[in-house]
Formats: sequence, structure tokens, C-alpha cells
Amino acid sequence: AAATVAAMFSRRLITALTSGRPSTTPKMIAFLTTRNFCSIKESTGIAGLRVVENAREVLIGLYQKTLEDAEALPNSAGYKDYVTKLSKYRLSVCEKNSTVNEIEKEISTGEIEELIQEAEDELKVLEMMKEWKPWDGGHSWELPLKWKEFDSR
Repeated sequence: AAATVAAMFSRRLITALTSGRPSTTPKMIAFLTTRNFCSIKESTGIAGLRVVENAREVLIGLYQKTLEDAEALPNSAGYKDYVTKLSKYRLSVCEKNSTVNEIEKEISTGEIEELIQEAEDELKVLEMMKEWKPWDGGHSWELPLKWKEFDSR
């Protein structure tokens, strides 16, 4: 579909350039040279996962929010170290690459929409970790009865 649209506008652009109608030419050139036109994504190929039009910007915002929220965790928490390193790396990839394809290729864990889901889920886990505070050590972790037999082996 994108190739058909490009061909149609290319023919119109050539016609406009050769006919001397300058009023339509700048609009068509602007349309054809935008990066969004070149990277139209129609489907993620994953059932139930819709395409996010401004995925790069959404992902950058999610990683920035994750880094901001992780600051509330104590430095001694191993989870803080993990989530901070992962978010900083992925944020840097998103900031240095301007297209979705480049981001997906460098991070190489799937579609950018999957990365968005992961980042949203990480924010939820981050909130739970702040509430649970597993690094305090004041918790007694009781195994369910069915698992105690394995623990004693």
C-alpha cells in the first residue's frame, strides 16, 4: 500500500514539476521526504498488538520515567542497579537512532511495540518494589506447604 501511494505521488510530483505549477510542488516534496512516510508500519505481526505511531517518542518517555522513578529506590537495592542500567542503555539506543527499524535492530528483542509493553510493565514492577521493599530484609518469606518438602532436600 505504501509503495502504491509513493508511486502515485511520484507521478503527481513529476507532472507538477514539468507543468510548471509551483504551488503543488513544495507540498508534494515535503510529503515525500518526511521520514514517517518512508517508515509506515501497517502491522506488528503479533495478534492483539497494535502499531504505535509515535513509538520512539513513547519509548523515550517511558525510559525517562523509569529512570526518574528508580531514583526513589535505595542504592543498595540490586533491582535499582539492574533497571537503571537497562533503561539507560535502551534510552541511549532510542535517542541515537531516528527510526523504529534501527531501534528494533540494535536492541534486538522484538518489535518496538513489545518494548513499549515491557517498559510499561517495568514501571508497574517498580511501583510494587517501592511498596514491598524487599531490600529491607524485614520480611520472612514463608514457603507454601507443598514446597517445603523440596526445601528440606
